[in-house]
Amino acid sequence: MSARAERSEAMETEHTETPMRSAPDLSGELLDCVPIPLLLLDVNGRIVRANPTECRLLGYPTEEMHGKPLWDFIADEEKQSSQERFQDIVNGLEMATSYRRRFKTEAGDYLICELSVKLISDGSSDGPYVLLASIDVTTQVTEACRRGEFARWMEASFRSMPEAAMIVDTLGHIRYLNYAAEQILGWSESEASGSMAENLIPWSDILSSDGTRPNYEFRLGVSQGWSGTATVVTKGDVAKRIQVRTEPLVDFNGLVLGIVSCLSPF
Repeated sequence: MSARAERSEAMETEHTETPMRSAPDLSGELLDCVPIPLLLLDVNGRIVRANPTECRLLGYPTEEMHGKPLWDFIADEEKQSSQERFQDIVNGLEMATSYRRRFKTEAGDYLICELSVKLISDGSSDGPYVLLASIDVTTQVTEACRRGEFARWMEASFRSMPEAAMIVDTLGHIRYLNYAAEQILGWSESEASGSMAENLIPWSDILSSDGTRPNYEFRLGVSQGWSGTATVVTKGDVAKRIQVRTEPLVDFNGLVLGIVSCLSPF
């Protein structure tokens, strides 16, 4: 059995055999008045106090949380790693830090919480308490995943297009070139990825060609579509005149992720 597994087994035993310590002074009115979800844990990972904000976040009444192991409220697949990390922090093997965990709510749903950890000593010989502050980041994480999935879906869709296509992010960096675009520009996707699109295609030349936008800034117009012609310098310093047609790349919520440029020889 590994050392960590032995420690986890010891912690499970301690949950049932070690009497729960009384909470230090800071677990009273001070914790209850803080508008941030807070949990005070003993060295065995049992909840000494959950403030009202924490109880509202997860949906459990106070009495259902007090005295329970923290792991009872964490997603099953994260319980073991949570126990190991908690024990390492208490034993000084890892600096108290921030990390994310999935919590089970009373309604049966899951919340992704960013946890900030702080060790607190009450001056006793029983060891420190652990204060956990929780921030619900479920919406942010979900939206980020959806945006990533959407972008990957878009890239996969453009990969097989016969028309040359390039995806540029909102800061003007090249994110993706399909095969047809690689043939026109001479650059592979791996070579071009991360480069400023302006280095390959002079957007300002396209937009100022009719004199209407002489001082055009890429970031200010990323949500707009435009068309025009430009002379690009392909790999090998070969100048090539191309027609550029662009459209904004928008996710399911209407958020602009970047632009899609279709390129064709002029």
